[in-house]
Amino acid sequence: MSRKQILFIRCVALLLLALCLLAALPACAKSKPPRLEDIYDEAALLIEKSFAVNDMVFGYGLPVWAIGSEYADMLHIYQKTPVFENVTEYATVATLESIKMRMAAVYSAAYVESLSAPLFDGYVYEEGSMPAQYREDATRLYQWKNYEPLVTQQRIYDYASMRVVGGDAQTAVIEIDSHLENEQTTLVVELVLVLENGQWRLDTPTY
Repeated sequence: MSRKQILFIRCVALLLLALCLLAALPACAKSKPPRLEDIYDEAALLIEKSFAVNDMVFGYGLPVWAIGSEYADMLHIYQKTPVFENVTEYATVATLESIKMRMAAVYSAAYVESLSAPLFDGYVYEEGSMPAQYREDATRLYQWKNYEPLVTQQRIYDYASMRVVGGDAQTAVIEIDSHLENEQTTLVVELVLVLENGQWRLDTPTY
């Protein structure tokens, strides 16, 4: 074999090696999802904390002094707000800001933003308009009197069944077995967690 042939073979081998390395770069660049043991405790805690938030946002809402009740009539608290009921002092939150903080401690910024309009601003649709679920004045927090819960049963999660099925360095996709509190049918729920400012947050609802 001549010197030129040897040189040519070496050049071809180097070229093939370079092509192999280039082909492997995308696989190397794509980061792996977190291990289950690295997110298990935080994921379970977020799910548990989400139940109280879900109840405020999707469930039965906050406790209120009903319009027409003896307490409400005595204090005349509904003379200026006939379509909203006063949230009682027994509620776990007392301001719109405290509701937002509870939501932000569990859910991602993007998911909280998607809920903010119907919760705090109301919205308009073809058939009419819907008041905000919550409003406040200088002294009280109120809930719309015609609010009806969208979710009436809590979902029970089997944390032992949690597994990571996808994601990357900033995202974790998990699957977990669950059932509604008054049912036994198992449903596998997929939840997405995102890393924001060094802390995991749920990016999907848990109801």
